[in-house]
Amino acid sequence: MQVRVTRLSLMCEWLEDRAVPALMQPSFLHHVEPQSIAPRSTGAPTGESPAAVRHAYGIDAVAFGAIAGDGSGQTIAIVDAYDQPNMAADLTAFDAFYGLPDPPSFRKLNQTGGTALPRADARGGWGVEIALDVEWAHVIAPRANIVLVEANSASDADLYRAVDTARNLAGVTAVSLSWGGDESSGDGANDFHFTTPTGHAGVTFLASSGDNGAYTDTGGTTRIVGYPAASPNVVAVGGTYLATGTGNSYVSEKGWGYGTTSYRDGGSGGGVSRYAAQPSYQTGTVTQTGTMRAVPDVAFLADPNSGASIYDSYDYTAAAPWDSIGGTSLAAPMWAGVIAVVDQGRAVNGLGSLDGRTETLPKLYTLPSGDFHDITTGNNGYAAGPGYDLVTGRGTPVVNKLVGDLAGTAARAPVIGAFAASPASVAAGTPVALTATNVTETGGTVSSVKFYRESNATAGLQIGSDVLIGSGTASGTTWSLSNVSTSGLSAGTYTFYAVATDASGVSSTVAASTVTVTSPVATGTLLGWDVAGQTGFGTQGLHAGTAVAGLTNSTGLTRGGGVTLAGTAAANAWGGTGWASTSAAGIANGQYVTFGMTVGTGHALSLSAIDLYYRHSGTGPTNGLWQYQLNGGTWVTFADVANEFSSTSTAGAAMAELNASGVTALQNLGAGTTLTLRLVPYGATSSAGTWYIFDTAGDDLFLRGSY
Repeated sequence: MQVRVTRLSLMCEWLEDRAVPALMQPSFLHHVEPQSIAPRSTGAPTGESPAAVRHAYGIDAVAFGAIAGDGSGQTIAIVDAYDQPNMAADLTAFDAFYGLPDPPSFRKLNQTGGTALPRADARGGWGVEIALDVEWAHVIAPRANIVLVEANSASDADLYRAVDTARNLAGVTAVSLSWGGDESSGDGANDFHFTTPTGHAGVTFLASSGDNGAYTDTGGTTRIVGYPAASPNVVAVGGTYLATGTGNSYVSEKGWGYGTTSYRDGGSGGGVSRYAAQPSYQTGTVTQTGTMRAVPDVAFLADPNSGASIYDSYDYTAAAPWDSIGGTSLAAPMWAGVIAVVDQGRAVNGLGSLDGRTETLPKLYTLPSGDFHDITTGNNGYAAGPGYDLVTGRGTPVVNKLVGDLAGTAARAPVIGAFAASPASVAAGTPVALTATNVTETGGTVSSVKFYRESNATAGLQIGSDVLIGSGTASGTTWSLSNVSTSGLSAGTYTFYAVATDASGVSSTVAASTVTVTSPVATGTLLGWDVAGQTGFGTQGLHAGTAVAGLTNSTGLTRGGGVTLAGTAAANAWGGTGWASTSAAGIANGQYVTFGMTVGTGHALSLSAIDLYYRHSGTGPTNGLWQYQLNGGTWVTFADVANEFSSTSTAGAAMAELNASGVTALQNLGAGTTLTLRLVPYGATSSAGTWYIFDTAGDDLFLRGSY
């Protein structure tokens, strides 16, 4: 493992760095006035204020409609080493002074997620880093939750363990890492720590690029980049000097650094990795190398000469808790705050939080140039210039523009809950109904639902070439179109489509349903029963005669048990004497005839007419009550015809054809439906009156329709 330093020496004293193997260093610097011999802690703030920074970068102008862009609903995790025992109280004091709201939640956890915290670092060390990170992530996203995960030490192992805890915490969408050390050949094995856990909302990792410019953090002039900033999974954040004007307006920036003395005087970490290959998102934008990872990706305020105020009563005193701090340790947590605001906007727009490696980083390299302040001056050992450079990356954010582009737009469109064409199987010529249910749009109004039929032999709806059937009629959230013709369609399966459109012209995802169309039967007989002659005393057999393919014909005729058969009944007729004078009496006493059928697979039955041959005596029943029953359900009367049986011909007579085409319940009966019909002859004027189904040369009782 490469050499790490335990903490950064103070600029004013130019202390020699103390190198300790396998330790990370925090990346902060104190602002020191010329001729000072020590960093100043004061009783009042001296650095940039939250209001100045928020206004200069456009942070205070971010909104999602009427919703302020403040990080609401998001959680920022900050990973540092050791405990800062006064941090909660210091954050409250910082907020009170600057008029900022307290975060909805601030909590501290140890590196494994527990509440038994590590020891505090010596004053002037990691405690300063913690105060800077927490307070300035909060400045950028004041309504975001903050969780501070404190490693037991500054060792790689402990800090990476803390990162693993942070990235797995529920609700965390940004992880700030204001520490690092010179990269080494084995660092790639640690890249997995900076990935979104499986099943977790997207997490973006942001790391300071270092404070020694293009050079090693051990105090020499060797050019090398820092890790974890060099990880292709991490947003590497460099630094700038910010100049503001009247009303905290943005005036200018330059890359932070002092050229070839940046290793000593401070500067934005940057350069070309020796070990990490160039990620695809840098291809075409980074020109300084075509094969290796370039650092940084972006930048923010970092130069201690335009540093930010922090409140830290632990490392300083309660009487003089303020200091002005810079370094890329300031830039990284501010970028974490920006990402929290971005993810808030994405949540408002119905989108998920960004994954750092697969979404945030690629998007940062494809955003419009106007989303960044392009920093063209400054030198950290490399010169800044137009476009991407090794001092500031793509530049610092114009936050009100960048957030809008990363947050996306509201994913508002109509949604069709369900769509069905029914019945699912019909004979050609039989109409179907198209119904789209639970058609809604959050925040919008559905203005129409149009229905189409596949007609161009290409799967999926092609508006303009597939047949537009028509627009539906709305009833609440249900849109329907009835009596859709299937006339002229060949046998086969047809796909119907539904598309909802809102008032803005935005359309829903296409919904589809299929209907199987079978070959039609010409209008005429579908089923027929043939009287087989009388067998035994008054009992007449009935067997299936005509039947179209797939339509199951009942093989017997059922009569009501109350009918008394006369011994003198004609040998070729079913029936006898004792028929009822009223339909109610006929039903009550079982004086009726039933017959039925079952619709076969792939078919639909529409009944148009019922015919039969009959014979009756002058005192027998003349009227007919007709009822149907579907699938063994309730009997329903659909016709009550006076003088149904008007002829007394001894040779038999044909009943006037009963028109059933207007009976909705007897149309479009789907496959598997069992239909039973009941005829109740009534109106007999004498108990001796007779009524028969007459035996002709062919079928004696038959149905007409389409199938």
